[in-house]
Amino acid sequence: MTEPDDRAERALRDTLRTHADGPIFRPLTVDVAAAPRRRWTRWLPAAALIALAVLVVPLVINQAGGGGGTTAAVPAGDSGAERSDTTAAAEATGSAPSTPGLRWESYRVLSYQVPTSWGYGWAPAKDWCAAGSSVTKYGAIVDVAPELRAVAAIACPRAIPATRLSMFVTVRVVGFDRGWDLPSGWRIAATELDGYRLEVVHPEKEARVAAEIVASVRPIGEVDPNGCSAVGALGGSSAPNAGGVSLCQYDLAQGRQLVASTALSGRQADEVVEALATAPKGSGPDDSSCQGEGDTFVIVRVWGEQPSDVRVRYSGCQGNGITNQGQAQQLTGEACQAIMVPPITFTSGFGRAARMCAPEPTASAVPSETQPAPSTTR
Repeated sequence: MTEPDDRAERALRDTLRTHADGPIFRPLTVDVAAAPRRRWTRWLPAAALIALAVLVVPLVINQAGGGGGTTAAVPAGDSGAERSDTTAAAEATGSAPSTPGLRWESYRVLSYQVPTSWGYGWAPAKDWCAAGSSVTKYGAIVDVAPELRAVAAIACPRAIPATRLSMFVTVRVVGFDRGWDLPSGWRIAATELDGYRLEVVHPEKEARVAAEIVASVRPIGEVDPNGCSAVGALGGSSAPNAGGVSLCQYDLAQGRQLVASTALSGRQADEVVEALATAPKGSGPDDSSCQGEGDTFVIVRVWGEQPSDVRVRYSGCQGNGITNQGQAQQLTGEACQAIMVPPITFTSGFGRAARMCAPEPTASAVPSETQPAPSTTR
């Protein structure tokens, strides 16, 4: 592994920990590996430290597979059954305030609410037994970038120990096989909508919270509750808002669907706007050795009397840069770091753009007993 790869590994670990004291971020302790699919250098933050002898699957995880083993659905209400697509589709869509103590999350076709105390991290995948894979010690999490992160191609046992689980919510394509079966004392609350399945994996004692999350599921509609358009395009909304910014991350490979969103206000929003406004005119940086346009991009929706959208491209060989009200600007490290606010996640990139956008190492907020040893892989 090269020095830049080590930097990306350390950076992603440390950035996840940076927010450990925040009210909505309780990260997983993770190790990272890079796995270029072509001859050019590509940054691939992964969910586990992958042995050199182990092959790495492509970044976009295969979504096919069987059911999730022994799972039991928790009712979404008192009916004793999971909510149907019809029930979910009947709910209102569009921008909406969250219930006190809860916040909105969105993924592709649906939005849902979780407690504000929940953090972000990576739920166990098929490689849960890989060296370096570990469970979060910070409580319940929202599973981030579930289809965009690399997973080691190894055969872990189906029986995952309860000690490797923490309560989490994830959204996957219907029929996806998570690669492990629930241990005793754990359950799944779930609902399906437009080909996707939201699952809350939880200990039995948290059944009520899980049911409330399932009951909150609703279609995204044209605009999600955080103010992001369901499909990534500039100028997607002209409705005024109280202020602040919405960060909206989209998947280039699947119809520019929304894969993560969050709303910022106050100083945090101001820092995003300033970082974008001060970027120099121009474009790039691009990598001349390849042609790919990357996996994801972000639209920053700046609210006010006249809302405006700013597009930030950072994950490709070509096409990187900032488009701000028709003006082309160069991508800067300050701008890219400003928009990578969880659940917005940097998953891959090329060349200089990747080096600028890979999370910068910062002082860790993780207790020393949970900090992994420094990587010795080169």
